Amino acid sequence: MDYKIYNAEDFLFDESFRQWVGGTSPQATVFWEQWLIENPDRADVVRQAKELVRALTNEYRDNATKDRIDSELSQLMQRASERRDAEVETLVRSIWQQSWWRWAAAASILVTVGLGIWLYRYTYEHAQPAPYAHLTKAAGILLQEKVNDSNRVVNVVLGDGSVVTLRPKSRLSYPKQFGSSNRTVYLNGEAFFDVVKNPAKPFLIYANQTVTKVLGTSFLVRAFENEKAVIVTVRTGRVSVFKQQDFEKAQRSGLRQIQGVILTPNQQMTYNLADNQLMKALVEKPKALMPETISREQIFEDAPVAKVFSTIEHTYGVKLLYNEADLSTCLVNLTFSTESLLERLDVVCQTIGATYEVLDGQIVITSKGCK
Repeated sequence: MDYKIYNAEDFLFDESFRQWVGGTSPQATVFWEQWLIENPDRADVVRQAKELVRALTNEYRDNATKDRIDSELSQLMQRASERRDAEVETLVRSIWQQSWWRWAAAASILVTVGLGIWLYRYTYEHAQPAPYAHLTKAAGILLQEKVNDSNRVVNVVLGDGSVVTLRPKSRLSYPKQFGSSNRTVYLNGEAFFDVVKNPAKPFLIYANQTVTKVLGTSFLVRAFENEKAVIVTVRTGRVSVFKQQDFEKAQRSGLRQIQGVILTPNQQMTYNLADNQLMKALVEKPKALMPETISREQIFEDAPVAKVFSTIEHTYGVKLLYNEADLSTCLVNLTFSTESLLERLDVVCQTIGATYEVLDGQIVITSKGCK
């Protein structure tokens, strides 16, 4: 069975999982504890599933046998398939008259067959993501923590060889060795990550209601819990940033596509916690991907302006959007040495009578062409 694609409700039907939660099988305990170590990204889903199993067990605590629970689950599924909206309304009204635990258990089971009981949705889809302290405790595996109380940066080398430069007043929690499916760490504060590339094991950073996912790159994350915004800035490579709530919802439901923001070099994402929005922009001072390329002169003689723009794109990793046909007759004579990205664009645009603006982390160039 591929438990990696299970959502919280799917685990209800797995006998070994219920045995582990109930503490009735040493073999199940060994299996699931090892599985959690290898799949730390599923810890949140497992935690929810355990709560559902406990609620179901409490509901039938006088006769919580495997046959009884399986029978009740099967009956509820059959009943739900035969009785649609009208029956659901009657069932919920009946459940409400019982104890709170009875209602919660039945509501959770009904979610299994897709009836979308409000309590479950409210609890797991609309609740605020857990803070750093809760996430590290609920991780399900043993974590090490590095706290930087000094006024200098501290380097932390992770088990896969990735290096984290931890800024002052920041803390990082991570396992001694990563599992087989991903590399998950937890950050409260600011840190620069230089991640070893491994396409088979994505690197995940949980930080103040966001999840940053990478395969191998270098980037900065600023996410202090006492601040109102999270900022992710990419130095090299490609980074995906998600709201933690959306990421965990996708993990529970098995969705492959998650709404987020993709960042490339010299782009940054700002997540404003107040309005719950992810915003992408160009960094204030873009840096060359390879500093040595701007330490020597770049000379263009009667060069097509498209070639100049292409050189700028490769130097800074920034996308320039323009109509190549309109600029096909534009030739320039330019020399660059130590100018910044924006200074170079100023020179080029002034030469060909164009303008530019920064939109959504990209640069849009507008020109009527050259005659």
